[in-house]
Amino acid sequence: MLISYNGVLTRSDDKIFSSESRIYKYGDGYFESIKILNRQAFLFDKHYNRIHRAAALFKLPLKERWTQKYFEDQIELLSLKTGVVNGRCRMTFYRDAEGYYAPESNRCGFLIEMTEGPNRFYLNDKGLVLGSFQQLLKPSNFTSFFKSLSCITYVMAGIYAVEHNLNSVVLYNENLRVSEIHNANIFVIIEDDILTPALSEYCLDGVMRQYIIEKLKMAGKNIIETEITEEDLLSADEVFVSNASQGMQWVESYEGKNYSFAKTQEIFAEVLGI
Repeated sequence: MLISYNGVLTRSDDKIFSSESRIYKYGDGYFESIKILNRQAFLFDKHYNRIHRAAALFKLPLKERWTQKYFEDQIELLSLKTGVVNGRCRMTFYRDAEGYYAPESNRCGFLIEMTEGPNRFYLNDKGLVLGSFQQLLKPSNFTSFFKSLSCITYVMAGIYAVEHNLNSVVLYNENLRVSEIHNANIFVIIEDDILTPALSEYCLDGVMRQYIIEKLKMAGKNIIETEITEEDLLSADEVFVSNASQGMQWVESYEGKNYSFAKTQEIFAEVLGI
């Protein structure tokens, strides 16, 4: 399989990093997961906005020629060369420099990978079973808004989910309120209200989350970004989650509490019936 390595098509099994790489040593960078539909990057304007914000906050300045159009062209070219028409794209941005904790420069490099997947979004037939994970809490700083390469919290949460036969687990912030699940943002439906953790709760600033909120507001739905407690989860009528690759998925249960999914189906049809 081919990848794009700083704009050059390269075999994925070629050696491109040494043991001196800051990706290997420090997880020094961030990434974006993007849905590919008919060779096009879905919602890429929102992804590019988040890439720019992460670049500024992580002090990894993008080169002037790395415009939104440049990356869209790179993704389309890689799609053509790999034959991946629909699926998932991962863009990794890393600090290409030597040094210890303090790097010798802030030169940025990037890597684009493709994997095949469905040609549209599907709502899952069987609901997700969630549990609680509080051994590691989401940090209360800007790194929580982005997909840092330092993913140990998500890795440990994923391992916990597998060990306990769960589809995913709910992550909590340092105030022990709901932040997200280990691989998606979370939405809670209580009567006619649709609640999701506000960014002040240090959830991932998910692109699909942004899109769903915008669509629901346009449809006149009562979507509220707020604080969510575990008690809210246990009293909810329905729960669904969202990410850029899978769109929306409905949740069957959390810690033994069962949910319905009729309103979630309606929301899915309205937001992602594309």
